[in-house]
Amino acid sequence: MDRIEELFGDEGGQPEPRRRLVLGLLGLGLLTTALGMACTAAPGGMIVLGAWLAVEKEMDRVESGYLPSDVAPEVRRLRALVLAGVAAVIVLFIAQWILLRMGFYDKLWSAALAAALGA
Repeated sequence: MDRIEELFGDEGGQPEPRRRLVLGLLGLGLLTTALGMACTAAPGGMIVLGAWLAVEKEMDRVESGYLPSDVAPEVRRLRALVLAGVAAVIVLFIAQWILLRMGFYDKLWSAALAAALGA
């Protein structure tokens, strides 16, 4: 119902960018990617891509005139932040690939399994 009221202007205020959604997805995605370095960073990368899609939609809303033009600088800053997050995820993917090629994960999980079994 709130979305319908926002669409037709019954809410009384100007529409605002969905900054909490973008920042929430970005934060969760980066955290999941960093924690995923133990096995796979892909789910976190997908969440960061979701943040990218969300911020691009907000940019489209600014360009279409739905959002007021005075929020354009804020949306551009969010976009730059998300693109930096995408770059960070790419760096972590490359680091994970290098670690995988070096045999780091074989040693890590072998040691973890040995410690769990008490060997």
